[in-house]
Amino acid sequence: MADMHPPLIAGLLRPEAYPHAVTSPVRLAETHISWVLLTGEYAYKLKKPLRLSFLDYSTLERRRELCEEEVRLNRRHAPDLYLGVSAIGGTTTEPRVDGDGPPLEHAVRMRQFDARDELVALLGAGTATTEALAALGVDIARLHAIAAPAPAGSRFGDPDTVHRVTLDNFAELRRLPECQAEARRVAALEQRLTEAVGAHRELMRERLAGGRVRECHGDLHCGNVVRWRGRLTPFDGIEFDPALRFIDVANDIGFLTMDLAERGRADLRHGVLQAWLEALGDFAGLSLLPYYECYRALVRAKVAALGALQAPFPSTRRDDAVAACMRYLDWAGHRLEPRRPALLLTCGLSGSGKTWLSRQIGPPLGALHVRSDVERKRLAGLAAHEDSRSAPDGGIYTLEFNARTYGRLEQCAGAALAGGETVIVDAAFLRRAERARFVELAAARHAPIVIVHCRAPDHVLRQRVAERSAARSDASEAGTELLERQPAYWEEFEEQERGHVLQVDTSVAGAPEAALSGLKSRLPA
Repeated sequence: MADMHPPLIAGLLRPEAYPHAVTSPVRLAETHISWVLLTGEYAYKLKKPLRLSFLDYSTLERRRELCEEEVRLNRRHAPDLYLGVSAIGGTTTEPRVDGDGPPLEHAVRMRQFDARDELVALLGAGTATTEALAALGVDIARLHAIAAPAPAGSRFGDPDTVHRVTLDNFAELRRLPECQAEARRVAALEQRLTEAVGAHRELMRERLAGGRVRECHGDLHCGNVVRWRGRLTPFDGIEFDPALRFIDVANDIGFLTMDLAERGRADLRHGVLQAWLEALGDFAGLSLLPYYECYRALVRAKVAALGALQAPFPSTRRDDAVAACMRYLDWAGHRLEPRRPALLLTCGLSGSGKTWLSRQIGPPLGALHVRSDVERKRLAGLAAHEDSRSAPDGGIYTLEFNARTYGRLEQCAGAALAGGETVIVDAAFLRRAERARFVELAAARHAPIVIVHCRAPDHVLRQRVAERSAARSDASEAGTELLERQPAYWEEFEEQERGHVLQVDTSVAGAPEAALSGLKSRLPA
């Protein structure tokens, strides 16, 4: 192996090159832009002396700066995984990590982890769980909430900047002969992306002005997530170009959702996206998700194309890289095809099982879930489980605040539908006017709509509400006093609504299965 790499890398394969014990033979892992030396307890990542269209590692000083930047950025996700920067001294043939003399090179020093804990490996082994991805979604949302916004006056997140970065991928792709043979298909994809960004320019600018463009991870695909100390943890974020990490937060999460979907794990995509949305509340970003997921598929296609260009010809390594490139290109094309998502409403009295049923039917339908109790509190600046200390008809439960809440739900649902996502709006919907605005939304979006009317016997409603109030573990603050008053607020379905209604008794066994069966008979495949 040693004679296949530069002398310095060959020298670093020697155990005596390290200031600590090496617990196994030093191994080398290589990407198109870096070498990683694996010593047992520690890993050392060196940047290749390259200048590409999208990065510049061409000088020793530049590589040192970017090693330091990589540590700074990635400590936000994994502070105990990234340990610092090591200077490599000695000579080219006998280098010493953290040795004396002028530095020959610099390396990011990390804790070494088991490759079997990388998310790609977990997916291959079938051990990645929805619960683990949901926890990751919450962690990503928390980082997005506190990450630095784009510097004032910068062009980061501006639609022209965003699309320039997207189009840069095509320049690299066209260097691959196999992509040149698909010139018409590649050009058509480029045109559709240009049309997509044109349709969303105003929204992109609004999100930039509203602080949704932040210093993100930037390269959040499955290969850059590892199970570290029992929790899925992002690593290896973008350090070499601020324009690739000062991005819309929807662009950041879109890399992970794309990669999970492309790998055939729509269930895990749903889990991480639902958790991220619920924690951050950024449903508006769903309108841009098709564009960003397509862009991210192009990034992976470009990386595969670069790998193919660097591989011997002919070779299995090159064939695999070309196949991956074409697979991601296919996925990108399919992602921009029109979808027909559905709008589902739950309605019913407190304790009727609206939220419980939504959580049961959402994942199998691939439907996102937006909940009035959570969004009401978000509007008030409260956490989901924080007590608003509101009177039954006061505080955040006045008619005025109620109207604001339904307006917020309508915005969330509209953005989801615009992004091609089926969505469940979980609210009481006791009044016809509240339901009517969503029926109109579905008609405007040409989306099928089903109103899932959740019901249960009175004694079950009272028991559920009393137990929930006593536990204080739910976003809902509805108590038995409100439950007693709600029937007076209920307005029966009008004739034009009844064709959309699916009645579900949530107190009987098999209610979720019955609801799913009823929904699938009403919704397009």
